[in-house]
Amino acid sequence: MASTGSLIRTYHYSVDDPPVIVGELAAGATVTITVWQSGVEQVLTSSGCTEIDTTGKFSWSTANLPVTTTSRAQYSYRMESLAGATDDGDFILITNEGKDGIMPSLNDKSSYIVQN
Repeated sequence: MASTGSLIRTYHYSVDDPPVIVGELAAGATVTITVWQSGVEQVLTSSGCTEIDTTGKFSWSTANLPVTTTSRAQYSYRMESLAGATDDGDFILITNEGKDGIMPSLNDKSSYIVQN
């Protein structure tokens, strides 16, 4: 039985090993990424994507996202080359410890995961 809709990748965020988003564009291109959450463009630490060897596959680390305010957030992204080629997608980011991936504080109960 065929499924309807598209599969959205889910990643578990860890400060020590943040997941990367991988897109495919022309090898040797200069590529940047734009990320939205609920239609709002996110201010990224870095929007530059790095080519993996000379494969035409480009990676971008989720460590460049602003600190999340929820334990589960859905994002949309667009990787774009200077030539105007794009690779679009969506992903869900789950934070297991604290809202920023850091262990919760024993002295601050608000640093624990909040149920949404």
